[in-house]
Amino acid sequence: MNWKPFVAAGAGVFLLQGCSGGPQAEQNEEQAELTVSAAASLQDALTEVQKSFANEHPDISLAFNYGGSGTLKQQIERGSPADIFLSASAAHYNDLEEENKMVETEDPVFAENTLVAVVPRDSKAEELQEVLEGSGRIAVATPEAAPAGRYAQEALTSMQEWKRVQERVVFAKDVRHALTLVERNNAALGFVYASDARGADVQVLEELDPSLYSAIHYYGGAVAGNGNEKESREFMEYLQSSEAQDILRSYGFSDPE
Repeated sequence: MNWKPFVAAGAGVFLLQGCSGGPQAEQNEEQAELTVSAAASLQDALTEVQKSFANEHPDISLAFNYGGSGTLKQQIERGSPADIFLSASAAHYNDLEEENKMVETEDPVFAENTLVAVVPRDSKAEELQEVLEGSGRIAVATPEAAPAGRYAQEALTSMQEWKRVQERVVFAKDVRHALTLVERNNAALGFVYASDARGADVQVLEELDPSLYSAIHYYGGAVAGNGNEKESREFMEYLQSSEAQDILRSYGFSDPE
């Protein structure tokens, strides 16, 4: 058997690619394999995008590495394999551009999002202020590692609440971790993207006023110097296609303006 590695966040997973010597093996050898480092909030949507993309591009296989955009940026800076970077933050994407680690592209923005406050499904809370004035823990993604945490900190600071609640904040590794803490009743309140809350086992208590935090734009592009620039550009073009945009909208993202 001929085994090929599949890169995934936090673990090494191996997929059987077919028997050596046969037509299947020859087809797989011709496939370009792209590693996509993507913001954790994109995971559900990209799982479906991957299936749709494969139908149109059987010559390109995708492996995803999910995490906070800041963490992924640091991995790329340290030389970890990545062909494409999909960031929930302009700052992290621009940092890599300034370091000449991204292939220049005319329009890297492919989606937008909003921030919501969520509580456990069985919570009796009716207003955000009520929970902020309580004593329960508040789940926020670590601002340095994940943009969702920075947006949440900006919003709470704008509301003049950050200093008051800071001691109750539980810092999660990324936005999906913050959501899980609320789902499991390990936090009384969490700040996540609207796309993450969609279909999750939580209550959306409030959609935060977008004027309270920076605009949430998703940036994507090919990582420079990895030999798969052509295929990476094909994926980014597909991500901005009507088919992919329909999928992103179905998962709670909005079109880039």
